[in-house]
Amino acid sequence: MKYKNTLTILALLISSHFSAQSLLLKQAGDAMHELDYMTAIVVYHQVLDKEDNPEAIVNIAECYRKINDKESAEFWYARAVQLPNAKPIHRLYYGMMLQANGKCDIAKAWLNQYVKDAPDDARGQYQARACEIEEELLTKNKGVYAIYPMPFNSNLDDFSPVVVGERIVFASDRTQTGPVKRTSMWTGNPFAELYAVSFKAKGTQPGEFQYGEPEKFSRDINTRFHEAAASVSPDKKTIYFTRNNFSEGNKGKSDEGLVKLKIYAAQSDGQGGWLHEIGLPFNSDEYSVAHPSLSADGQRLYFASNMPGGYGGMDLYVSDLENGRWAPPINLGPVVNTEGNEIFPYIDPNDRLYFASNGHIGLGGLDIYYTTPSAKERDSWNFPVNLGYPVNSNADDFGITFGGDLSWGFFSSDRDGGAGRDDVYGFQKSASPVEVFVFDSNTQLPLAGASVLNKTSGLTMTTGPDGKIAFDMRAAECADFWVERKNYEPALNKGCTGQTNSNAITRIEIPLTKQTNFALQGIVFDMTDGLPAEGARVLLTNNCKKENPEAIITGADGRYRFKLDKDCCYTVKAVKDGFMAGTASNLCTKGLTKNATLKANLNLQPYLDSEGFIVGNAKNNPVFNPQSGLYENPDGSPASFDLGNGLVVKDGILFDNGSPSKPGKGAWERGSDGFLIHLYYNFDQAAVSDESRPELEKLFKTLQENPDFQVEISSHTDSRGSDDYNLDLSQRRADWVVNWLVRQGIALERLTGRGYGETKLVNRCDDGTECTEAEHQLNRRTEFRITGTGVTISQPKANPKAGPCEGCPF
Repeated sequence: MKYKNTLTILALLISSHFSAQSLLLKQAGDAMHELDYMTAIVVYHQVLDKEDNPEAIVNIAECYRKINDKESAEFWYARAVQLPNAKPIHRLYYGMMLQANGKCDIAKAWLNQYVKDAPDDARGQYQARACEIEEELLTKNKGVYAIYPMPFNSNLDDFSPVVVGERIVFASDRTQTGPVKRTSMWTGNPFAELYAVSFKAKGTQPGEFQYGEPEKFSRDINTRFHEAAASVSPDKKTIYFTRNNFSEGNKGKSDEGLVKLKIYAAQSDGQGGWLHEIGLPFNSDEYSVAHPSLSADGQRLYFASNMPGGYGGMDLYVSDLENGRWAPPINLGPVVNTEGNEIFPYIDPNDRLYFASNGHIGLGGLDIYYTTPSAKERDSWNFPVNLGYPVNSNADDFGITFGGDLSWGFFSSDRDGGAGRDDVYGFQKSASPVEVFVFDSNTQLPLAGASVLNKTSGLTMTTGPDGKIAFDMRAAECADFWVERKNYEPALNKGCTGQTNSNAITRIEIPLTKQTNFALQGIVFDMTDGLPAEGARVLLTNNCKKENPEAIITGADGRYRFKLDKDCCYTVKAVKDGFMAGTASNLCTKGLTKNATLKANLNLQPYLDSEGFIVGNAKNNPVFNPQSGLYENPDGSPASFDLGNGLVVKDGILFDNGSPSKPGKGAWERGSDGFLIHLYYNFDQAAVSDESRPELEKLFKTLQENPDFQVEISSHTDSRGSDDYNLDLSQRRADWVVNWLVRQGIALERLTGRGYGETKLVNRCDDGTECTEAEHQLNRRTEFRITGTGVTISQPKANPKAGPCEGCPF
C-alpha cells in the first residue's frame, strides 16, 4: 500500500511538472505573439532552467535575434541547429549571428549548408559570399570616410537622422521625464520619439559642426507610442513620419491583435507646429508601412513595407504624387529587395537610393547600400553597392542621410564603442564616386563575377549581376584596373577622377573579349593499309615562341589532340620507326574569333619492315585505296568493319564518331625499288619540265621532314636508244635532281644520284620488242630509295637562286 501511494504521488508530481511547463510555454508564446520579447525571454529561461525544451530553445533564439542581442542569439541558435527537428532557417540565422559577431570562418560552413537546404533563398548565397569578400568590404573605401559619434547620443537608442535646414531630426527612446514611464514590450526601452538638435559650421571644412542640445521635435507629432524616421518636403511645409498605428487617441490593431507601423503626413503651421495630420492611403492595419523618404522634387515617396506580394520581410516601395494624391505603391523589385529586410530608404538629390538591408552581401547585421536607376526602364534599379567599412560594420548600420554638397551626413549604428545601443554617427566623405562597368565586347551584356584589381590601392573587387562595381576615389586620382574573368581574356584600363571632390560619377567601361579555345586533332594513319597507326609519336611546333607541348603517343585509334594558343601557327608531325614522317603545316589560329578545332590527319608511309623495303600492301585484309578514296576488300568491293572507340568503316567510308574521315593526300606511289617521282623531261634533256616542279617540291619536303634519311635518286630510261646513251642520259637526269635538292638546302652527304639506263625495265619492253608509248613511259621513271637512317646532317639554308653546288659530281 505504501509503495502504491508513492507511485501515485510521483505520478502527480510528474503531471504537475508537465502542466507547469506547458503553462510557461503558452505564456511565453503569447508574449512572443504580442511582440513582448523581453517577457518571452524571461519565461523561456524559466522553462530552460528545468529542462532542455526544443520549443523554448528555438524561440528564445528568435527572441534574442528580434531584440538584436546577437551574442545571446548566437548561443541559443548554436543549440537550436543541433536539435533533431532543426529547420534550415535556423542554420541561416545561426550563420548570420556568427557573421555579425565577427566569426565568418565558422559562419561560412553553416551558410553554405543553408544554400544546399534552400537553394532558392538568395540570403544564404549572399551571406556566404559576404564572408568570402569580407576583406574587400573592409578595405574598398579605406581613407574615404571619416566617421565620428555625435555628442548628443544617449545611453539608449538614437537613430534615423535626417537633415532639415540647420537641424538634425532623429528618433530616440532616451529616458523620459514625467510621472508616466512608457516602455516597449519589444525592447523593454521607452517608446521612441522624434527629437531635433541644431548644428552650425565649426570650421572651414564641410561636415565640421558644433551641436546644440537635443529637444523634442514637436508635441503635435510625438504621442505615447513610437514615432521615428521622418522626411520633410523641399518647401519644408510637409513632414512624413513613421508611427505605430495610433491616431486621435485610438490604437489600431491587425486581425492578429498586433499594432503595425504607418506613415503619416502633417502640414506646417508656419510657427513650428504641425497640423492636419493624416495617414497615407496605402497604410493598413494588417501590415506595416514605414521609413518615408521624399525625392528632391517632392513627387516620389520611397518607404519600406511588408505588405502582401513582396519578396521577403520588409521591401522597398515607391509611390508617385498624382493630382495631389499618392498613387498605389510599386515594389522596387528583386534586384533591390531580398528574402530579408530592406528598410530605411534615403533618396538623394541625384536619385541615388540608399537603404539598409540584411539580405544582400554585407559585413553582418544591417548594412547600408545604394542603388541607382537603371537606364533600361522606369522603376528598375541597378544591383546594390555596399558602402563598405567604416560606414558599415558587423553590427547594424542603417538610416543614412546626406546634407549640403553630399560630402557629409549622418547614419545610425549599434556598433561597439557607442554611448548606448543605436547611436547617431556623422561622416565626412573626401572622394568622388567611381563606377566600373565590365561587359562582353561582343554582346555588350554585363559580366558578373569579374575580378577588378585596382593596381594603385591593391584592392580587388568583384562585379555584381549588373557587371558593375562602385567605390570612391580621391579627387585627381588615377588608377589602372586589371580585370579578369573565367573564359575571358584579361584587360587593363585606366581611370581618373576629376580635380575636385564632387558627386559626378566617374564611369569606367572595360570590355572583355571572350577567351577563344582552339585545338588541333586528327588521326595518324599507317599507309600500309590506311588504318589508324598505334605507337606513333606526334609532335607540335609553333612559330610564335610558345613552349612546345609534350609529344603524344597514339593509341589503337591513332588519335591525337593538342590545345592551341591564339594568334599562332603550328606544324604537326607524326613519326615512327620504319615510316616516313607525316606532317601538316600552316595550321593557324590567327584571325579566329570563335572557338575552333582544327583538323589534320597524318599519313605514315612505310619504307621498310623486318625484311627490308616494303613494296606491297597488306594481304587478305581491307585496305585504303588512295585512287577511289575508299576502304576496299581484297576483291575491290567497299569494306565495312568496326575499329572501335568511335571509328567505324561503313561502305568503304571511315566515320570518326559519326563524321566522315580518311587519310590525307600526298602519299608516295611505290615503284620497283623505291617511290616514284613523277618527273617529265624533254627529249634528250636532263632538266625536268616546269610541270614536274610540284613533285620535286614534294620530295624536298619529305627530306626536310625526315632529316635522318639518306636516299638514292635513281633514273631509268626505256629500251630505245643505245645502252651507253641511255646510261649517260639517266645519270645526267639523276644528277640534275640531286643538284636541285642541294640548291634547296639538302646536304649533299645525304644524296646519291645514280642512272640505271635501261637495265631495270619494269615490263617486257626490252630491245626489239614492239610496245606502246604508254608501256615505254612506265620504264622512263625516276625513283628515290631510302638507303640509310640514323645520322642527322646539319642542313645548309635553302637558296633556290644559288648556282651549281660546290663539290657536286656534275
